[in-house]
Amino acid sequence: MRTVNTLAAKTLAAAGLFLVVLPAAAHAQWYAGADVGGSLPNKSSVTAGSNNDTKYQWGPVVLGELGYDFGGPKAELELGDRNNSIKSVGGSSGGGRTNAFSVMTNGLYDFLPDSKWHPFIGAGVGMADVMSNDIHNGGSWAYSGNDWVFAYQGMAGLGYDLTHNWMVKAQYRYFATADYNVDGAGGTTGHASYKSNSVLVGLTYTFNAPPPPAPPPPVVAAAPPPPAPKKPAPVIQKNYMVFFDFDKSAITHQAAKIIDEAAQAAKTSGSTRINVTGYTDRAGTVKYNMALSWRRARAVQAALVARGVPKKDIVILGKGESDPLVPTADGVRQPQNRRVVIVLH
Repeated sequence: MRTVNTLAAKTLAAAGLFLVVLPAAAHAQWYAGADVGGSLPNKSSVTAGSNNDTKYQWGPVVLGELGYDFGGPKAELELGDRNNSIKSVGGSSGGGRTNAFSVMTNGLYDFLPDSKWHPFIGAGVGMADVMSNDIHNGGSWAYSGNDWVFAYQGMAGLGYDLTHNWMVKAQYRYFATADYNVDGAGGTTGHASYKSNSVLVGLTYTFNAPPPPAPPPPVVAAAPPPPAPKKPAPVIQKNYMVFFDFDKSAITHQAAKIIDEAAQAAKTSGSTRINVTGYTDRAGTVKYNMALSWRRARAVQAALVARGVPKKDIVILGKGESDPLVPTADGVRQPQNRRVVIVLH
């Protein structure tokens, strides 16, 4: 009993730490979910009495979760209930029910957090109250039990975004506990095992999920002033913006078109200096974003050189998350801030 109480205390402490620490995490979003399905426990080994090994029938399982999504990794607190009728005891027709109520803390990983499809895996630990009610073999009572024990589980599944807030999911779970205490006929005592396989479907609601990113603004080129008579034409200056996917420095198809225009303008106007400056949004650390902005600037420089612009005429600079085009709070993924600005002189 002391071991069970210690495990329960540790589980409750972990749940409390979960609720205190998560609201301060950057980039995280609250979500709540519910799952329903069917569960089938494995054959249970029972040491109380004689030949009381038990087989079960499929039964309902209901889960509820509250968690935080860190943009890939997730952590959540889960309540679950599994209920199964008895199929046989000791090889003969049996009766009664076994119920497992669980309190779990889970860690999950979403492999495609920015996609509509979300394959995921996870694992969890916690406590379960396993209760076997009036288990009997034919007309004879065999055993009963009710005990809080350590529990653990593993899961794998696939989710799909219905909207910005709602996701539908399907998954498989393996749930098991430490052996729980039972009392058998004739005053015997012993243990029984509980290991269950579940197939579930469910829904998850994400609070304050961001709307889809707005399309980048059109490229605006400064029109040259009209030429003054008998004076040299003024220096033509044109600005171009190249936008990038989140945490990427690869040139997209749309970005390549803009670079084509900038390279052609540079050669036509006889530009002698081209400033290429990289920026990022405010998701991630300052150090990481500074390095990412330099990678984006170098990628645009290489694309201009490939289009015939002399490398010696190009000056590159990375400014990280500073000078955002759209001011945001720290941690916000703003697509219009993930850019490289090309200025022709």
